[in-house]
Amino acid sequence: MIDTVQIGIQDYEIEENNTLIKKTFTKMDTGQIIESYFYNGEILNLNIDGKGLSIKTNLSKLYGLGDFNFYPLGANSFKVAIDNLARALNDIGIVADLDGAKVWRLDLFKNIQTEYPYQAYKSILSGLNLKRTNSRVYPEGYLLKNGQREVMFYNKIKELKGKFAPAYIRQLGFTEENVIRGEERFLKHKEVKKHNIDYLKEIPDKWDLLKETYQEYMQEIFKYDYKEGESLNKKTFQTYINRAMLDLILKGKEALKIYGLYPYSFINKNELLNALLNQFSRRQAYRILANIETFKKHSSRDVNYKKLYEELKEKFLNN
Repeated sequence: MIDTVQIGIQDYEIEENNTLIKKTFTKMDTGQIIESYFYNGEILNLNIDGKGLSIKTNLSKLYGLGDFNFYPLGANSFKVAIDNLARALNDIGIVADLDGAKVWRLDLFKNIQTEYPYQAYKSILSGLNLKRTNSRVYPEGYLLKNGQREVMFYNKIKELKGKFAPAYIRQLGFTEENVIRGEERFLKHKEVKKHNIDYLKEIPDKWDLLKETYQEYMQEIFKYDYKEGESLNKKTFQTYINRAMLDLILKGKEALKIYGLYPYSFINKNELLNALLNQFSRRQAYRILANIETFKKHSSRDVNYKKLYEELKEKFLNN
């Protein structure tokens, strides 16, 4: 459930034998010399400056799983990870009071296995919104954000393929890109504290509360109910397709990276070819067109748009 965590500590000591890198900066107006320290390792990134000691890490790395952060760890595993953090700090040459560590950032996540590959859900995800946030579409993800919080949906299997060998991914049982990860990121201590978490030591006892917090955000995002037979907003879907088409005309290859093939599978073939010829050579345009036709034959583009929305809603809201 927890992925990235960042903490701040005021009560700490730097031992004489340490592996920190020291930086100095001289203020030109006063001549004052300001010192800071940092450490970047496989398990954690650390910084010491006038604000105190800041540590950013990942729960799976602390627990000993390295970059493999697919499966959620439980409250007991969290306690083990914090014990490992204390040992890691000692190895670096820092003695710190982890009981006094305040949570500056906290990322929560859930993975859902979908009926179809990620690309079939891109149009659904790009239509989601959250109060007081801006949105951004990525080739394999969708982000809602402001300065305090973020919600990110992305193709988790695609990310794993960028980290591990294909054979390892298949060994884990993932043969298709049909896992979507939904992350809620609280980026500031003030935002974390709003959800009744102040100190790192409180997290194991408030594990169920964090699960409820995740569910509340997902309920706000998937706020519509279409189970009674209503249709999803066709105007919204058409706007998405029109936007993808305009970007194809203006940006060419970049648009294909952002949107994938899915929205173009709904465009008239001749209209699509004309748009492709605006940015690509004739040979490239026909090859892309052939890829889109193949996608249409083997994808879920004919599956009811409403059904895809309801699938995402049900899986992200249910435990």
